[in-house]
This record gives sequence, structure tokens and C-alpha cells, in this order.
Amino acid sequence: MPNTRSAARQLRKSLRRRRRNDLRKSAIRYWRKQILKLLEAGNREEAQKLFPNFQKAVDKAASHGAIHPNKADRLKARLWKRIASVG
Repeated sequence: MPNTRSAARQLRKSLRRRRRNDLRKSAIRYWRKQILKLLEAGNREEAQKLFPNFQKAVDKAASHGAIHPNKADRLKARLWKRIASVG
């Protein structure tokens, strides 16, 4: 429970940021799962078509501070490596 009005404002702001960050992270998980499902089915071309959506979600999360920029680069590199290895 916040003790001052400014602390109450900060609490509201942090809750809003948390919701936004959770949405950004869930978008990353969603696109990653979609691509991995396609790769398990052996559908490399469709996975390559979805990769820009994943890349956009990761870059947005990194630019807004939801994830570290190095983690964003690592996620993209590892997933692209898996896409390249299929086929």
C-alpha cells in the first residue's frame, strides 16, 4: 500500500508498464511457437514467411525496454539458425 500520492501514481504507472511489457513478451512467445510448429512439420518456407513478424515483436520489445537488446539479438539469431537447419 503506497504511503503518498506520488507513490500511488508510481504504482499505477508500474502496473501499466508491466501489462504492456507482458503483452510484448507474449507476442514474442506466440510467434516463436508458431514458427517452431511449422518447423516440426517440416514447413520451412512458411516459417521463413512468419519470421519477420517474430522479428518485429522482438525488436519492439527491445526498443521499449521489455527485454534487453542483447537478448533480442540472441532470440532472433537462434531461431533463424533453426530455420536454416531445417530442410
